[in-house]
Amino acid sequence: MASQSVALPATRAGSLFYSVAGALIALLVFAGYAQTYYLSRWSDVPARAPELTALIHVHALSFTGWILLGAVQPWLVQAGNIAAHRRWGAFGVGLAGLVWALGNWAAIEAIHVGYKGLGDPYAFYAITFFSIQAFAIIVALAVWKRRDADAHKRLMLLANAAILEAAVGRLPLDVVVQTAPASFYLGADLLILAGAAHDRLTAGRVHAVGLWGGGLLVLSQLFRVAIMTTEPWLAFARMMAGLG
Repeated sequence: MASQSVALPATRAGSLFYSVAGALIALLVFAGYAQTYYLSRWSDVPARAPELTALIHVHALSFTGWILLGAVQPWLVQAGNIAAHRRWGAFGVGLAGLVWALGNWAAIEAIHVGYKGLGDPYAFYAITFFSIQAFAIIVALAVWKRRDADAHKRLMLLANAAILEAAVGRLPLDVVVQTAPASFYLGADLLILAGAAHDRLTAGRVHAVGLWGGGLLVLSQLFRVAIMTTEPWLAFARMMAGLG
């Protein structure tokens, strides 16, 4: 998550906020996927859970690795271990590419075997499609800004916010299904607000990344909801489903 860079200057650019945020994101992901994946052998798996195909297992492995790396990286910076942060950051760039590729593939497969009980699977493909693309764009920007620690760590926070929808959507709460897809964005939006509040309290203003990046991410959520049942989107989703 925060400060996953390739060549960050040797300074303690991290903060306790980003370290704690990384840990909380990991806990949220575990809570969201515990019943349907991590602890599925010992749980009463809900009917709406997708089939655990080989692709899902590989995707889950890469996604879990990314989330764990995101939890560790800020602590490495906090501890002043910049050399390890750089090494793992270079690995993280490749892992992010894998998460993006497998995420797109898994989203297409989900049209056929997922989205159970959530309505039209072609419509709900908009949720995952745009979150995965947003993740890739934000990570690319974070790598580009890796020497600007303030921008970099905020971009990495937004990158993880962009892909929290699936974890929140799998929380074992009826209200999540009943209020979908709006409920899927709760985790991301709380993370964006927490970052903005932290900036305001510590610097007196919201950093441009949090203000514009967070704002654009929220606007993208509204855009997805607005277009997900339109015929142009459904035609695109049907075309993508044909690739799976």
